Amino acid sequence: MIYIKNLSLQLGQKEIFSDLNLEVKHGEKVGIIGSEGAGKSSLLDIIAGRLLPTSGELKVTGETLTVTGSVYSDFSELHMAEMSTIDKLKRALRGLNETEIILQLDEPTKNLDFNGVEWLINFLNAHEELTTVIVSNDRYFLKSTCKKIIPLGEKKFAPINFEVEENFPATSPEDLTAPMVLQVKDLLKIRDGETIFQNLNFTIRRGQKIALVGRNKFGQTRLLKNFNSAWRKENTEQSFKGTITFGEGVKIAYMPKVYSSATARAALENLQGNGANLLLLDDATTCLDLPQIEELERALKNFRGTVIFSDKDRALIEAVANRIIDVTPNGTVDRISTYADFLSNETVQQQIREKYLDN
Repeated sequence: MIYIKNLSLQLGQKEIFSDLNLEVKHGEKVGIIGSEGAGKSSLLDIIAGRLLPTSGELKVTGETLTVTGSVYSDFSELHMAEMSTIDKLKRALRGLNETEIILQLDEPTKNLDFNGVEWLINFLNAHEELTTVIVSNDRYFLKSTCKKIIPLGEKKFAPINFEVEENFPATSPEDLTAPMVLQVKDLLKIRDGETIFQNLNFTIRRGQKIALVGRNKFGQTRLLKNFNSAWRKENTEQSFKGTITFGEGVKIAYMPKVYSSATARAALENLQGNGANLLLLDDATTCLDLPQIEELERALKNFRGTVIFSDKDRALIEAVANRIIDVTPNGTVDRISTYADFLSNETVQQQIREKYLDN
């Protein structure tokens, strides 16, 4: 339904891409990846007829529908400002004619939680005749939906290296004799009368790389902020109730949630070269492109210190984390395991349902 031969795009004096060849047949799901500025979204605009290429041949059979991570679409009647992201997405995708529509998804998982991502994966896999072109940095999502991945541009990134001042010996996450890095007792956080989290009790040891997961994204963010403020002794009596104790020699580097690619790159640079042995990362991959995410993953896997992080990139969690903590409003569900094992363990999932007071 899409035939592209020797396609080139130049905007002003800048060449975005050149000599691009691509064929998407009926029912195929094709992923487009690449670094920032490689022309991924521009390619979708060309296919949809919103942008003219500089040169090359393009044939499109069918009507295109483009849905972005903010769930805006080509249809003006979809005014959905008051709906949740997943409900907007479900409405935008409702009633599609699989044989005539070419669906273009531009970073569709950007504002979805894990359940929303699973819904979209199941939707696309169930609609086998729906031709789909997907621009995304979500490796788990692409692997679950696409049989063909097309890279755009060169793989450019700045190497990331998190150095620890001390030469830490290798430590297993199951080793309960390993030095204590951080201990939490009876932690409680209330904001505007709402309980963000309570009854948090756990100890984190050297060698552990902990992913904070679950529905309580605000709770994850507040917990990471509280760890950082407690270590820096910044107004801790106003931030939470309970105690946070750090082990001897702990040095923290903290990356808060950011909202632009430039800010993300600057924040990652600030994490390096300061000798920190405990990294706190809040959705570090949100504004990174795929080569940068892969480089961050490599650096975190090789880091000899301890990591506590929250992220939407499931592939990153799978690759890096050896301990998973779901921070619910009513305590934690905590397991030393991979994320896949955490999700597949029915006892764990029942505990999560109980903590979230699911009916």
